[in-house]
Amino acid sequence: MKFGKIFVNKSLNGILAHSMVIEGKKLKKGKIINKTDISLFKRHGIKEITCAILNEKDIQEDKAANKISKNFRNSSVAIENAITGRSNILAAQSGLLIINEAQINKFNNISEVITIASLNNYLKVEKGDMIATIKIISFSITSSNLKRISNLNLNNALKILPFNKNRCGLILTQGSEENKKLNDISESRIRDRLEKINHELVTTLKCNHNAEEISSKIKFFKEKKLDLILILGSSAIVDIKDEIPSAIKKSGGTIIRFGMPVDPGNLLLIGKNKNTPIIGLPGCARSPSLNGFDWVLERIAADININKKDIASMGIGGLLKTKKTTRNRKAKYNYKICSIILAAGRSKRMKSNNKLLSKLSETTMISQVVNSAISSNTDSDIIILGHEKESIEKILPNKDLTISINKNYNQGISSSIKIGISSLPEDCDAAIVILGDMPDVTDKLINNLIKSFNPEIKRHIILPYYRSQLGNPVIISRRFFPEILQLKGDSGAKNIIKNNLDYVYKLPQKNNASLLDIDTDQELIAYLNKPKFINKI
Repeated sequence: MKFGKIFVNKSLNGILAHSMVIEGKKLKKGKIINKTDISLFKRHGIKEITCAILNEKDIQEDKAANKISKNFRNSSVAIENAITGRSNILAAQSGLLIINEAQINKFNNISEVITIASLNNYLKVEKGDMIATIKIISFSITSSNLKRISNLNLNNALKILPFNKNRCGLILTQGSEENKKLNDISESRIRDRLEKINHELVTTLKCNHNAEEISSKIKFFKEKKLDLILILGSSAIVDIKDEIPSAIKKSGGTIIRFGMPVDPGNLLLIGKNKNTPIIGLPGCARSPSLNGFDWVLERIAADININKKDIASMGIGGLLKTKKTTRNRKAKYNYKICSIILAAGRSKRMKSNNKLLSKLSETTMISQVVNSAISSNTDSDIIILGHEKESIEKILPNKDLTISINKNYNQGISSSIKIGISSLPEDCDAAIVILGDMPDVTDKLINNLIKSFNPEIKRHIILPYYRSQLGNPVIISRRFFPEILQLKGDSGAKNIIKNNLDYVYKLPQKNNASLLDIDTDQELIAYLNKPKFINKI
């Protein structure tokens, strides 16, 4: 790769090294320089620009990231299309993230310009979470480095182990009346914790805090063939010979380890009775905050055998704190929702010009849609261009939105949606997909959809609903990004919605704005002849 200052006349197909703004138009870093760009440079007296010129053996950054990311593919992950040399890897299912740290370290030592950054090992993740990102630092890599990566066998370097649906029993010891009230809170908190990892609290038994009674309860649970036994005492375990560890031994069980280098959670005990894990819980198990109990519970749920060495290795990163995060948003909602405006299609059913460039009173169709998105409470806005992208770009100068190009727009709407998902900010909770040919979609409609989004009450997909018909735009939560990345053809997300009706919320509408899209010349003429447009064109 040749990099440095190059005469404008020789920069065709070069890669722009630094972003520039000329005539109000932003030319972004990484842009492939075309003849229009060269004419623009010349008009402004620019004789040299800094860019990169690739040679035959160089692999362009996006192509390189896409090729590299395929090495990490397995059934538990989904991979986004590369944008500016970055390809994100998402969890395709909920569970425990398992990382082959030696393989990741080998990968990161191949070249300074080829990197992968991941979340921490053994971290609980939700479906759709970003677990790693591949980034090409420079504008290209060599084919020899790509070959070295392919020899690493990375298919299982990042994988998600699902949580088994285990049946659990809980033993609560009690002493004073105050402790009995605390036990009610403890049972509720532990039940919530178990449900989040696909576990069921089948039975709770209460007894006095002594080894004999606790032992009998353990034996009862063994007879019921439960998968996991939890014990929370009215007094904390303070020694390997205390009541709870003594009870485990009396029941015929063994102690794996007492104490762990995680705070909160130091006083956790883990044992087993034959193949049934038993956890003596620390007092922090009563708290909803992350603690050492969670780390042990999640590994057991993912069917990972835990030994003394595993517990001892938890010290680094074991000082757990609740971190408060804030976001800079247009509106104070609980979730970060970004728009994806689809504007890459060819308008095949229109005999006239590109419908998105059609004049609607004082603006064009696509400008009207973009203005609604920008005026709404979305956190950021992305537009996907393809067919006649230059013409659309010209009418969108100085708009506060990100432009992403879909070179494969002929492959159908799914190709644009996938580009949009890959272009979203990494902390985006959901995308609202807006069609560029729906001019009556307003910022108010978009805001109402955003207000209705709430995954905590299973509102992951939000659709406008008018007279028994579902419309657009549609909000889709991160949970379903892996499925979107598998879409093909011109079907959009209809099947995803159809297969996940339990997560769909239909928002009633007072008018047909969510149904009105313009596909033909006749529909455009009818739209322009509506009362609001008469005498305005």
